[in-house]
Amino acid sequence: MKKKLLIFGYTLDMGGAEKALADTICYLEPYCDIDLYLLEKTGSLLNNIPKSVNVYQIKKNIFQYAFFRFFPLYRKYIINKIADSKEYEYVFGYMEGRCGTWVSDIKKKIKKYAWIHNDVFKFNIGIKDSEVKKSYNNLDKVICVSKESKENFCEKYGISLDKVMVIYNYINEKEILNKALEFEVKKNKITFVNVAKMRDQKRQDRLVNAAKYLKEKGYDFEIWLIGDGPNLEKIKNMVYNYKLEDTVKVMGLQTNPYPYIKNADYFVLTSYMEGYGIVIKEALFLKKKIITTDVVGPREILENGKYGIIIPNDDEAVSLILEDVLQNPHKYDYLNDRVKEYKGDNEEIKKQILKLLDL
Repeated sequence: MKKKLLIFGYTLDMGGAEKALADTICYLEPYCDIDLYLLEKTGSLLNNIPKSVNVYQIKKNIFQYAFFRFFPLYRKYIINKIADSKEYEYVFGYMEGRCGTWVSDIKKKIKKYAWIHNDVFKFNIGIKDSEVKKSYNNLDKVICVSKESKENFCEKYGISLDKVMVIYNYINEKEILNKALEFEVKKNKITFVNVAKMRDQKRQDRLVNAAKYLKEKGYDFEIWLIGDGPNLEKIKNMVYNYKLEDTVKVMGLQTNPYPYIKNADYFVLTSYMEGYGIVIKEALFLKKKIITTDVVGPREILENGKYGIIIPNDDEAVSLILEDVLQNPHKYDYLNDRVKEYKGDNEEIKKQILKLLDL
């Protein structure tokens, strides 16, 4: 008999944590009857959810949402009404912040888990420290997506290390490999690709500034920026103002970014902060050479530089590493053999997820 699983999230807009959620649901669907409650039923990743999974929207209208957001008693009423609607055995709060408090709000006897996808030393999860401590201590387990994010979470909020476990983000590697072959992407010069939500923490502006610096020095190359988000127009304006349209291609949201990753020479992550950096793992499955800023998550995925180049987390370092690659095109070819050996950890992740559900 299938387990009855309730999952809370915010949206299914394209993003690393959202992609991991969609892939995890697809993996668990044969084992569980799943109800997914999103704050807003939006996002391109809704298309990835199996038809057998029921997807609901918590936010009914702006007035109901205002009550839900600002009046804890009403919020608890709604959450418990959801939890009591079926005989759920397990609940996942898959995003940090309010998702964790929603899970904590549930009164019935049910196994409660909540995820932390970011480095809380750099990322504000949106609720008071005292409420974080109270809510997350009320759960059976907190799941962090990297070892360092676990350490930082426990230190910041004074939560026992025993309460928290690490499960790396699951990805559907077969789907990625298949999608990477769906169409061909041509290039004729050294190309760097970045795939990420265009928001402050991802720092795509570092790549635009690096392009300006490198173009002024006469280098011939391309940078592909894939993703949408609140900073999309800002990045487009930077490219326009610097006259980089022939060098930096701002492609916006691509529902299938994998052919671009597969055909670029390097995948570059320029983030100021991460919790895991799932796109790094996806690029490794596509046997790409990786460049990343030194942030939580990618260090662990790349095993401290075994599978990629880790640079200081500052603007100048981005420009300098790209210049080094352009000056010395074969300097980092040793990575080609290393990434071919990369096997990932999906099998262990599957076992950990199933264990949460007593499977």
